[in-house]
Amino acid sequence: MKLSQNFSLRELTKSQTAERKGISNEPSEEHIENLKLLCINILQPIRDHFGIVSVSSGYRSPALCEAIGSKITSQHARGQAADFECYGLDNKKLFNWAIANV
Repeated sequence: MKLSQNFSLRELTKSQTAERKGISNEPSEEHIENLKLLCINILQPIRDHFGIVSVSSGYRSPALCEAIGSKITSQHARGQAADFECYGLDNKKLFNWAIANV
């Protein structure tokens, strides 16, 4: 399922920890809608401007949050957050651009 032009649901829900430990990391419809908004409004504009965006963590189910020592109240658990990197780009430059443009 595509969440935006260049981001998929699989990309925003993949987890090596979940796979290794057999933890379900399936988002609800509400979580998927939140992930779509995250991709359309934040990640896609960043990708369009800077190029490749590598997502290391997106949605986390409550069981996955517990397995990695995160809180089940985190925005990741609501489908409202993603950890990502634009390789070769200074995080401060990315942050400043995002604040000004998204």
